[in-house]
Order: sequence, then structure tokens, then C-alpha cells
Amino acid sequence: MRLQPAVLSVLFCASAAFGADAALLKLIMPEARMVAGMDVERARDSYFGRKLLEQMDTVKDADFTKFVAMTGFDPRRDLREVLIAAPDANTSKGQALILVRGAFDTGRINGFMKVAGIAPAETLGGIDFYIKSDGKTEMGFAVVDSSLAVAGNKDAVRAALQRRSGAGSALAAATYAKVQTLSKTNDIWAVTSIPVAELSGALPGGNAGPAGMMGGDAFKGIEHAAMGIRFGTEFMELTAETVSRTDKDATSIADVVRFLSTMVQMNREKPEVKPFATALDAMKLTTDARTTTLTISLPMAEMEKMFKANAKAAPAKKI
Repeated sequence: MRLQPAVLSVLFCASAAFGADAALLKLIMPEARMVAGMDVERARDSYFGRKLLEQMDTVKDADFTKFVAMTGFDPRRDLREVLIAAPDANTSKGQALILVRGAFDTGRINGFMKVAGIAPAETLGGIDFYIKSDGKTEMGFAVVDSSLAVAGNKDAVRAALQRRSGAGSALAAATYAKVQTLSKTNDIWAVTSIPVAELSGALPGGNAGPAGMMGGDAFKGIEHAAMGIRFGTEFMELTAETVSRTDKDATSIADVVRFLSTMVQMNREKPEVKPFATALDAMKLTTDARTTTLTISLPMAEMEKMFKANAKAAPAKKI
């Protein structure tokens, strides 16, 4: 069994009332310009989480089933929190780091690695550190203890393990504070100070779609951005915030959002557009100096329709 599909993909796909785990934030690289997280435990109890679990339960994948049986780790049950951090937009080739809170049987997982023919590359502070190459990049993986696992670029993982003995968080104070604010009230969140030009370059589609739109002049003035998604009983609420170079840039962002909202509303009779048009009916859009804030709420009833439509349109896929 291969490490990458059996272990790392499980951690990548996994994507608290007291904010993000401080112990996890401590492991993030100080140069991180993008930090995202998901409170899996809280999201699991939401409508969205329940539907996602239902879909996962229908998946019949031999490697995944064998992985769960041998390691005792089932992401549908054992994941608690996931953080992803990177210093640039190209997380596949950069120094991306994945930190996972969950329930891990270290003995069974290390036994699984042995059966898979993967020996520890080294031991750091008493922790087995595994490295696997796909021919292009070298990925690292380590189970720190029964509640924490680290994966990602090998150098990023090694550095994270070495930071465990440090005091406090290595993150910039402003980023740390923003992460704590967002993670207290959202199930999924992200903070970034990566220039929009870099972010748009990492998106698929070239100059078309979201990538092309983000390459516009109005978006080039964005210095910082943040996003949060909260799954409620009746609504899914999304909040997005941008901080631009000038007040004028912030106003331009709001104008672009209003224009796009109008375009969606003009096509609201289309089944695939109607849920988003409904959400935009109650859109809240404000500017305060250099900050632009957008909040939209999507009714869970519309989400249920989308789930049912997708289930009819496509067969179940392997993970």
C-alpha cells in the first residue's frame, strides 16, 4: 500500500469554541502568509457535515478500508481539527504544512508503516519521522502523540517538529490574532497576506473564471484577506473581509461585488443559480476605510436541494 494515497490524502481531504488550538499554531512556520483551518468536530454535527459523512459512508475503496482496519484511524470518526499553512500560494510545490488533531493509535500506525515497507527516515525528539518521495516532491509525516499528526513538505514538517520545544507562537501577532478571532465563530476559515496576483496564478482556468477576475485592477490593491464559513441549523453563513492599500481600492472592491451580484440576480431562474441568488438577496456589504466586508447566508434548504441534484447528476466516486 502506498503512503501518499493511504495517509497523506486522508489528511489533505479532512479540509472550537475557544479558537484554534494554540499548540497547533505554535508549530506553524513564522513566514506563513496563508493559514486555513477547519473545526471538523463542530462541522461534523452540522447539516453539511452529516451529508458529507453520508457520502463518505457510501464509498467502497479497498485501500481506504484496509488503511482504517490496520491503523485504527477513521477520518469520519477520529478527526477533530485541521490546520494548513504555507508561505506562498503554490502549496503543492512550496512548504505547505498540515497539522491534524484527532485520535491516533501510534503503535498501530507505526506498525502499518512497517508493513507498507516505509521505515522512519530519522527520529526527532523521540518521534519517528517518515519521508516519501513521488519523484517530484518529498513529503514528510509524523504522529507526534495520540492526538497530533503532522504532514506536508518534508522540510516544513521537520521544522515544525523542531519548533515544539519553543515558547509561544512563531506566527506574526496580527495573523495569530486574526486566526483566533475567525476560528472562534467559524467552522472553516482562512487568513492570507499573499498578493492577489499570486493567488490568481495558483487557480485553475488561466485568465477565465475566478482567476481572471482576481487579476483585475480592483483586486490588485488587496493586502490582506480573510474568510469564514459557519454551518448553522437553518443557514450556512459566509463572511469575507479584504484590507486594501487605500480607501478608494476598498470602494472599488465593493463595486465589483455589487456588479457580480447583479449579474447573478439576472440569471436567478436557472436552477444552478437560484441558491446563490437567494443568498445574495440578503447580502450585507460594507466598507470602512480600507476594509471591505461581505456576509451572505445560504439557506440549508437550498443546500439540501444542491446535494440531491449533485447525487442524481453524478455517481459516487472513490476518494
